[in-house]
Amino acid sequence: GKFLLFETNNYKLLVHLGMTGQLTFWDQTQRNDQNFFVHPLTGLQKARQHAVDKHTHVSFYFTDGNALHYRDIRQFGKWRLYRPDEFERAKEFWQLGLEPFTPSYNWKKFLQGFDGRKLRIKSLLLNQSFVAGVGNIYADEALFEAGIHPERLVKSLKQEEKRKLFRAIPKVLRRGLKYGGTSFQNYLNANGEAGTNQERLKVYGREGEKCRRCKSMIIRIVVSQRGSHLCPKCQSRR
Repeated sequence: GKFLLFETNNYKLLVHLGMTGQLTFWDQTQRNDQNFFVHPLTGLQKARQHAVDKHTHVSFYFTDGNALHYRDIRQFGKWRLYRPDEFERAKEFWQLGLEPFTPSYNWKKFLQGFDGRKLRIKSLLLNQSFVAGVGNIYADEALFEAGIHPERLVKSLKQEEKRKLFRAIPKVLRRGLKYGGTSFQNYLNANGEAGTNQERLKVYGREGEKCRRCKSMIIRIVVSQRGSHLCPKCQSRR
């Protein structure tokens, strides 16, 4: 559900970065830059500007000498090019659910997304036809903010719990944007810089650490084949 849409006079380009995709801007004035940074969690050193290598699959070259390179080590990313009159065929785009930062994200439509669902709330959050752009990290963070256990069945949620979740989703996404994204291994912004939101996560990736709210131990479980992090006290199974 995390698509990038590029529009020109003649085409629309739809890009999904997958797990390891990176779009980085190459500044030709710094093409020989040897400035490296140390990844905050892994300690790995990465160049701020990656030269074209075997993992570079697409490059855009601009008239001013700069470029935009797409690197994808695991090659799970997707690129789709459409003429304007063909864009209605982009089903993966049109089937997306509510966008948290647009007027379409409203309480009435959010509630409708629960109708007839017979699955666990964590699974629903990862379904991009419900709310677009919520991945594993932000699903865990939103559920913590709302005080909801990820294994709770959708039909068991009370109205007030749904209301808390409705507010929590854009809250955790905005926090991620504010701090430049969550960089554990691969994510870099267009300038080749890692985000710092991983330093502010409440539960994700913090198994065995103390809850920032109640000091209980954060645990990790598996929900629908996805690792899920939670505080068993703040997010009870009630």
